[in-house]
Amino acid sequence: MKKLILFFVLSLISCSKDVETPKLACTQPNLIVNKSVEKVYELSGTTAKQYLYDDIIEAYVVSSDEEGNFFKTISLQTRETEGIPAIGFSIPIDANNTYIDYRLGNKVFVKLKNQFTDLYYGGLRVGSLYVSNAGDPTIGRISQNEYKNVLNASCTNIDESQLVKSLSVEEALSDSKLNTLIELNDVEFTEAALGRHYFEESNNVGGSTNWYLRDKTGNQIIFRTSSYAKFANHDVPEGSGKVKGILTKFGTDYQFMVRYESDIVMNGKRNTPFFSEDFQSVKNNVNFALPGWSNIVEKATKLWKSMVYSGNGYAEFNTTSTTAAENVAWLVSPKINLSGYKNAVLSFRSAQHDLKVDSPLNTLEVYVSTDFDGASVTKAKWIKLKAKVPTLSTPTRELISSGGIDLSIYSGSINIAFKYIGSGKDKTLNGAFMVDDIKIFGEK
Repeated sequence: MKKLILFFVLSLISCSKDVETPKLACTQPNLIVNKSVEKVYELSGTTAKQYLYDDIIEAYVVSSDEEGNFFKTISLQTRETEGIPAIGFSIPIDANNTYIDYRLGNKVFVKLKNQFTDLYYGGLRVGSLYVSNAGDPTIGRISQNEYKNVLNASCTNIDESQLVKSLSVEEALSDSKLNTLIELNDVEFTEAALGRHYFEESNNVGGSTNWYLRDKTGNQIIFRTSSYAKFANHDVPEGSGKVKGILTKFGTDYQFMVRYESDIVMNGKRNTPFFSEDFQSVKNNVNFALPGWSNIVEKATKLWKSMVYSGNGYAEFNTTSTTAAENVAWLVSPKINLSGYKNAVLSFRSAQHDLKVDSPLNTLEVYVSTDFDGASVTKAKWIKLKAKVPTLSTPTRELISSGGIDLSIYSGSINIAFKYIGSGKDKTLNGAFMVDDIKIFGEK
């Protein structure tokens, strides 16, 4: 009996030697690319349009729904070449766990025939037709039964380091970067996010939470996290560092979304400003008054006002309710001591609303002084600072960064002033400028 069992075991071993381990092979789709993504972008508009030709484009996967922050959509981009930047686009798909078939860096062939394309807030989309309740045609999700016929994964995979673009926040705020993989360096979450989770029910905006990332020069970008993200209930990091993700857009708001929590690396020291004023303590629609600040009229009688809009406090000068031929008013900061700091950098954010024209007769200017006495702006010596301020082309009430303003040549105590020049009599010069989030950074 023992001999019989031994013979049986040896027979199994012998047979197993003859069985080869199956090899996993990738079958490359037999498709030929005959159209560029750039050309498809040029042919698309704000209204969904059916693509009638048997054209094929290729691009690389840069998003992932593996950790739940992306939902039923895939972002793809072309590979940047010398002189030709990457172009991104998104494809909505009525399927989950698409990361299994479309891995990061996977080259995908997209069949365009009978699909629909549009430019959604400046970004290219490819998908099926969806008609809203109002009867408006737009881009909808490709069905679960069809999407693999449209998106054909190739056998080519490249490391995402060959796709990611390192950018400043200011460089990233562009429609040309939509749906592309970018990395923001030397950024941190603004103070409102500290001590909070990536997703907070009290800050639920369409199923996600919007916090802000900020760089050293005051540029900000929305950081958006879905309630379904696996890291949604994790704490927002308090340090500074780099963040990698996909640029999206809704309305006029650029929104940055990571694929994984590991896309966020913030182990550096926080860039804390030594002077900061966000105007959150001001009252709405009254003459501006905060301790240490000076609100001074040079011409006419109208003063700067403090305003609160959608929960955000700021300073504003608005000529629409005046009839003076010329309004000139100054909003001057308290004394700011630069002693002990080097390489000081000023930043602020500003916005406009109801501007009619761009004119030096209706504008916002920024100055610095070392001898302001707290009362008379005309007796002090003021040096104009070069700052980015809103123009007629800036979307209404959209706060933009001034950029980093070098104050390294100054020492001791200074005052920063915001000077408004405008006319209430000439209605073509009417409008308002808003100032917010004034910060000065420096090295100890």
